[in-house]
Amino acid sequence: FTMSENAVKKENWGSRIGYILSTLGMSIGVGAMWRFPMLTAKYGGGTFVLAFIIISIVAVIPAGWAESALGRKYKRSTAGNLEAVAGKKGKAFGTFMAAIPMCLAFYYPVVMAICAVYMGSTIGGAPFLNDVEGYYNQINANRPLIYAIVLAVIILTALISLGGIKKGVEKCCKILLPALFVVLLVVDIRVFTLDGIAEGLNYYLSFDIKGLGSIELWSAAAGMALFAVGLGPGYLMTYGSFMSDKADLATDFVTVNVTQLLLCVMSGFACIPAVVLFGLDPLAGKGLIFQSLPKIFSTLSGGMIFFFLFMLAIFFAGLSTCISLVEVPVTCLVDTLGWSRKKAVWVVTLICALGAIPCVWSDTFFAFFDNLVGNVFYCLSAAVVAFYPAWIVGAKKIRTEWYNPTSVIKYGSWVDVLYKFIAVPAFAYFAVTAIMTLF
Repeated sequence: FTMSENAVKKENWGSRIGYILSTLGMSIGVGAMWRFPMLTAKYGGGTFVLAFIIISIVAVIPAGWAESALGRKYKRSTAGNLEAVAGKKGKAFGTFMAAIPMCLAFYYPVVMAICAVYMGSTIGGAPFLNDVEGYYNQINANRPLIYAIVLAVIILTALISLGGIKKGVEKCCKILLPALFVVLLVVDIRVFTLDGIAEGLNYYLSFDIKGLGSIELWSAAAGMALFAVGLGPGYLMTYGSFMSDKADLATDFVTVNVTQLLLCVMSGFACIPAVVLFGLDPLAGKGLIFQSLPKIFSTLSGGMIFFFLFMLAIFFAGLSTCISLVEVPVTCLVDTLGWSRKKAVWVVTLICALGAIPCVWSDTFFAFFDNLVGNVFYCLSAAVVAFYPAWIVGAKKIRTEWYNPTSVIKYGSWVDVLYKFIAVPAFAYFAVTAIMTLF
């Protein structure tokens, strides 16, 4: 295969912590802060959390190592990397993969836009406290306002992306991620001290063994586990392509995965117990956090300051993710078509601006699209991308030649077994069950 001139001049991460925080910025976005609590509430609290943790450890880690290593090995885009291992078919699927993050960028900024409105409302006296559900519905119905903010978010993302990896992506995430963690910790501590919170904590922490028999629950948990760490649609492969050949890829990815797992669970604590405590509808969908969190913060001394900070944290998390949503298709266009970074960024930005229109104006389409992209496309791409390295390149070769040599811990053949016989079949199964939810 041939490399474009742009693909050869590959930029690297400025530091190890830069890679870790940037990858966390990609994974811990609106997914952890908004989508995880929404799905946890929908699928029975602790039962969903347990399924999510099992998949995140048993299947996601070996597959994540391989996907990141594939990116580092060939240092190309999703299309270029898969072309290297699977020829023209691989290139075609890699191009499809690069479109998945771009599709996420159609509706991610919608949640961020609502956060921005709530930040403004908080400064303006927090009128939503009088009727949290009614106020959310009123804001959600103001489609022109939401779309105007969505456009601003998309353009801001483009401006950061034009800065490249070190000056744009990495620099931004080094600031946003630590701030997000601190705010989330403060919120969790407050939730634990609310009067009568025990029932809510019980709902979030206890699990029903019968619930683990639900195929739909496992499919949703798999989609969320992949969504949460960016496995499947090419983020790990793209971010891996910017890694140094000497970096301890295996340890760095475990650090990312465990941290995102922790932050997902923390964001669940910030929301789910309070939903139960205040008798709110756990099936409120995308409006869940906007209806539950104001009630938590209204019980705090200086609560609206914390609420503003929390909305700001979600906005920051969303922005760090939006940067990665754009980075995957941009890298693909630069690599496969030889475009300049500037041209690729603005073309992707225009597509995102148009794609956001139906997501803003239709809640039904928003919910359908979230399931299609966040569950179906994630599981499908994860299954295909896991299959090729595991069975065509060879799980043992990837482990012994691609990431073990630079790893502090030398992983044994048990990883190959997990990858080939647990992760690949599980992803394939979840892909099929996710597709069935569409019919």
